[in-house]
Amino acid sequence: MSDPVGFHLRAAGRIVKLTKSFASEVTIRYEGRVANAKSIMGLASLAAEFDTLVQVEANGPDETAALAALCHLIEVGLAQPESEA
Repeated sequence: MSDPVGFHLRAAGRIVKLTKSFASEVTIRYEGRVANAKSIMGLASLAAEFDTLVQVEANGPDETAALAALCHLIEVGLAQPESEA
């Protein structure tokens, strides 16, 4: 997680917005918990903290693009204002 606040509703909202643009199913795992990356409440329930590792999985017709975009957002984009990510 690149955002110093971790997974909070703003960060989760940005992830949901991004992943909903892909047809693939996308999940995020953190400390044994799994969340649908298209669910804001699911992501918020992960409570991932700053500078921790999460596992991202995608399955579907555009899984490679979805995975690349989401990993980029999580690694560098969440800590930036939305217009810069």
